[in-house]
Amino acid sequence: MKKHVLKSAGIVMLTIFSVVMLSGCGSPTADKKNLKKVEIAVGNNSVAHTLAILPKYAGYYEEEGLDVKINIANSNADGLSALISGKVLETGAGATAPLNLIDEGTDLVLIGGLMTQGAAMFTQPGRENEWQNITAESVQGKKIGVTRAQSGDIAFREALARQGIDLKSIQFVELGDCPTIIEAVKKGTIDAGIVFMTFRETAEAQGLKVAKHIDDVSPEFICCRATTTREALNAHRADFVKLARAQIKAYRLYRTDQDKTIEYVKNFVEIDDKVLRSQLYTYGHLGLDPNPAKSKIEDFYEGMKLIGYAKGTANVDDHIDTSIFKEALDSLLAEEPNDPSFLELKQKSNETGQVTI
Repeated sequence: MKKHVLKSAGIVMLTIFSVVMLSGCGSPTADKKNLKKVEIAVGNNSVAHTLAILPKYAGYYEEEGLDVKINIANSNADGLSALISGKVLETGAGATAPLNLIDEGTDLVLIGGLMTQGAAMFTQPGRENEWQNITAESVQGKKIGVTRAQSGDIAFREALARQGIDLKSIQFVELGDCPTIIEAVKKGTIDAGIVFMTFRETAEAQGLKVAKHIDDVSPEFICCRATTTREALNAHRADFVKLARAQIKAYRLYRTDQDKTIEYVKNFVEIDDKVLRSQLYTYGHLGLDPNPAKSKIEDFYEGMKLIGYAKGTANVDDHIDTSIFKEALDSLLAEEPNDPSFLELKQKSNETGQVTI
């Protein structure tokens, strides 16, 4: 509160008002003491984890009685390592990484959705037509740059395999990161490269052209999932419902107020406002959705098995829990039964069977 020169009577009234405010519900310090501390992990500077980031700055976690600390994970491996070691309660990770660990025997559980789609394959200008109609002949001998365990890569390979194309006829070149892929395409050492959403504008700014949006060949393929351990889920179920409620509220804000969403997200994602708006809204080929999407996880795991990315040793249904999302959504609908965003999520869940209602 700024100090002003006031008459003595005004000073007394202002003092009384301040005491009332500090002793009542308007005191952030008093409220903070009653919140349960929870730590989660999200990707570094990643728009993909907007639904986990947005509730922090919009105040939704606090509305649910949680004081959430957001830990930065520079990779899926970092976030999952923090999760397994008990440092965080939940992490957002691309679908491939947790499913790989589940396939190898780690008892992880996928409990919510964050992002779908959001990947594209880029090539040099003038070569886009080579990828319009993909056939066994058109891709034979091609070199495609990818990063390890990227959802867009898995979805693309699966789509080709289901088309009957022998993946061994294509050279998938694993590179360290998306900027390296972009440079390799520019230099012509690879024919095309798959990058995720954070680098789509970067690729275009450097003169590359979209050869194929991955969702054009694999519609609504999943990416980042809210993931936890079985032990944490059993011990902190009520906290996960609160996290899910906050993230569903964030979905509503994302769908209904672009300016507020961008204002809050840019507190964490340090990119230009124009690029942030593009990534979240105008570029397209991206879905942000808190639904765990059970059927899509099952499909994705089957795809991983098909292309040799997973052994198929796990019963993946044992590692998907839709009840957290269902309880959170149902409780919000009980409070606001006519909310369009909540009703939309409910309808999508009923229509697709992605959540058992």
